[in-house]
Amino acid sequence: MGGVSYGRLEREEVDGRQANVLHGKVSLYNNGGFVQMATDLSLDPFVGSVDATAYDGIELDVLCQGKDDTGSFNVHVRNPACQRQNSSYRATFQVDSGKGWKTVRLPWDQFIGFGPGPEATPFDVSELRRVGVVAIGRTIEDLNLALSGLRFYSA
Repeated sequence: MGGVSYGRLEREEVDGRQANVLHGKVSLYNNGGFVQMATDLSLDPFVGSVDATAYDGIELDVLCQGKDDTGSFNVHVRNPACQRQNSSYRATFQVDSGKGWKTVRLPWDQFIGFGPGPEATPFDVSELRRVGVVAIGRTIEDLNLALSGLRFYSA
């Protein structure tokens, strides 16, 4: 099942900003359909999580340059309720290719649980472990998604 999408992550300068750029292809063939760039949130491996209760959500700076990047992308966040690899809390944002840098704010209440654990557990931001920006669920032949900033924000 799946396994035919592919991607690579490169550090590049894009329109005057340093960015992590996800290049790739998303295929829905064989029930597949995603590529992602992801990172652990804690800089201390002995702590393993961060407390984001003082913030209202996640803010990211994104730019799309691929010929068919226009559309929706997800941010997936993991905490201790996420029991399986595909379990996460997910929020979706829209971005248009060729329109320049865009700052996206995703408040905590937009994140919806997906998979074992999160579907039955309210989203708790006091122990966030991992975050990913994901192209999922639609065919993309030429993905070029740049991320120059990702941070928690307070309204």
